[in-house]
Amino acid sequence: MTTLEVVQLPGRPSEWDRDIQGFATKTLFHESAWLDFVQTIHPRGQLEYFEIRQGGSAAGYFCAVRVNKVMSLRVYGSPLPEAGMYMGPLVSGGVAQAELVQALVKLCRSNRIACLELANDWLDPQLMGRLGFRVAPSVTHVCPLPRDEESAWAALRGTCRTRIRKAQKSGLEAEITDDGAIVDDFYRYITLVLQRKGRWPQYGIERPRSLMACLTPADRLFSVRVSYQGQVIGAAFYPHDERAMYYWDGASDPNHLELCPNELLHWTAMREAIRRGIPLFNIGGGPVPSRFTRKFGGEDVPYHTYRRNFIPFLETARNLYHLLDFKKSGRAPDTLSA
Repeated sequence: MTTLEVVQLPGRPSEWDRDIQGFATKTLFHESAWLDFVQTIHPRGQLEYFEIRQGGSAAGYFCAVRVNKVMSLRVYGSPLPEAGMYMGPLVSGGVAQAELVQALVKLCRSNRIACLELANDWLDPQLMGRLGFRVAPSVTHVCPLPRDEESAWAALRGTCRTRIRKAQKSGLEAEITDDGAIVDDFYRYITLVLQRKGRWPQYGIERPRSLMACLTPADRLFSVRVSYQGQVIGAAFYPHDERAMYYWDGASDPNHLELCPNELLHWTAMREAIRRGIPLFNIGGGPVPSRFTRKFGGEDVPYHTYRRNFIPFLETARNLYHLLDFKKSGRAPDTLSA
């Protein structure tokens, strides 16, 4: 059997985005612009880059965020929760999955990593379970985007088309913008929406600001806002690469929901993605995507995250920590977010 090894690089290769482009499982979340954004979420974390070598030749890459958790325990996230949907290894077709995962486990042990978290469609859930990983199944809602706007419009459910028409007839105007003021509008409304539910945003206003700062110059973000009678009443963010567009987050003025700004936000982003030739809209999900999400067509597809702990009882301690944090803050437990 050809020897496979994971070798740490001194930093991000200068042509990282070019080097990873040819891998079938490459996503936006592997790219430099997104990784720069992740660094702002975890300023004390360290992005580490690795080359996967087989028989002495380069066969792929791996990138992870290393953070120190409670009691200085080191965690590798590829990705970490709330830092993207898909990362994990990027490899050519000749690499055996089991051998690669075992090489990653060996890497973690040698680097004294307490926990490894992965999410990548290439990984097989049954194999990962046999290799000692905790497999967390979920779904995400994915809408294929046809080449033409008319076909995409026909794929929407009737209620969705009706609400978009209502928004347009009511005088709502939607635009894609790079105006940083959209962040203030978005954060004002998401705070208002959550406060009415007795909750608070899980992040501060600096996070959407850094999202725009990192992704807009790389042309990896559609920032969409909807106005009514000269006032912004809704805003949402849609990161993307050439293979898929993702829904990051959005919010609208609760006092104007009868004008259907949320449907118009999504439809505006979808139209731009179609114009760019982006073939998929990954709206996100969870255990069960919402009825609102399903109005845009498409289907629920499996989504798995994998975690392996290298310290006994770490899973129990982790669950207890999140439970106490939830009771203290009133925030929802960590969820995956694009």
